[in-house]
Amino acid sequence: MSLLEIDDLRISLPTDGAPRVLVDGVSLRVNEGEFVGLAGESGSGKTVTALSALGFLPNGSSATGEVRLDGTDVLTMSPKQLRGVRGQTVAMVFQDPMTSLHPMLSIETQLTEQLRAHQSISKRAAQDRAVQLLDLVRIPNAQHALSAFPHHFSGGMRQRIAIASALACDPRLLIADEITTALDVTVQAGILELLQQIRRDTGMAVVFITHDLGVMNVTADSLYVMYSGRVVEHGVTRDVLAAPRHPYTRALIDALPNAHNLGEPLVAIPGDAATAENRPSGCAFHPRCAFAVDACRTDVPALRPVGTERELACHVDPFDPADRVTLLVETGV
Repeated sequence: MSLLEIDDLRISLPTDGAPRVLVDGVSLRVNEGEFVGLAGESGSGKTVTALSALGFLPNGSSATGEVRLDGTDVLTMSPKQLRGVRGQTVAMVFQDPMTSLHPMLSIETQLTEQLRAHQSISKRAAQDRAVQLLDLVRIPNAQHALSAFPHHFSGGMRQRIAIASALACDPRLLIADEITTALDVTVQAGILELLQQIRRDTGMAVVFITHDLGVMNVTADSLYVMYSGRVVEHGVTRDVLAAPRHPYTRALIDALPNAHNLGEPLVAIPGDAATAENRPSGCAFHPRCAFAVDACRTDVPALRPVGTERELACHVDPFDPADRVTLLVETGV
């Protein structure tokens, strides 16, 4: 059994007209100890999908489908059950540590408070555990750091403290939401290496949310690419990045800075990303896709297997050599 199993998840918000669908039929799996990447542009539904694993849904929203955490559907849990799951079975680290760390509370208070809330331990034992956590995430002079406040640390150090806070109760699944976005490249590499080391040491699974496919290359075991609330491609990370099958995945890779094309303009994806408010009919990516055919404009492509451990939601599959002749005739690309 997978640690996290999401099946046909659909999350919508009521509006004056038709409901606004934020997540539209997403299914994914995270196994024990696995590092899973969830990639896509802002507004693609990555964070909302991940938050469902903690039972956090937008105010007023409704959800259908199943979100099974260790075999139990989170969507059916009571508030008391959710409090027992959050922080202990699954924890989350957010993009900006200054919004998740309280600026007026010491690091010691913020680390020991949740330890004593979730575990029956003494104040001294909680302090000792806090020092261990800071050592684990490589905060220098951990004992002294307990008395400091978030503003005393750099952005990278604050993010490490936020990770320490999330690890306090030894969760089996950690969700990291764009945690390296605001950091420089060197600090970013350090955070990614830290997550990998913690995963190796503890066996914890990780879901890493990002819009940068470049950081997935050396970290994630498997990768889900999302666009406008739907999964458009999924597979083993090295396979997806080496030979993308969906035009959106290919466009994301082409948009990355390339050391072989220094001095040349970056390749931008044409048009604007489709959102829940302006999702077009059919395949949501078709207005931006050079390979779109008539079916793309009217029919939503199902996520279907294409080989071993690979799934694709695309009517034309333009990067499959077997379909290349037909594609040339229909699109001229």
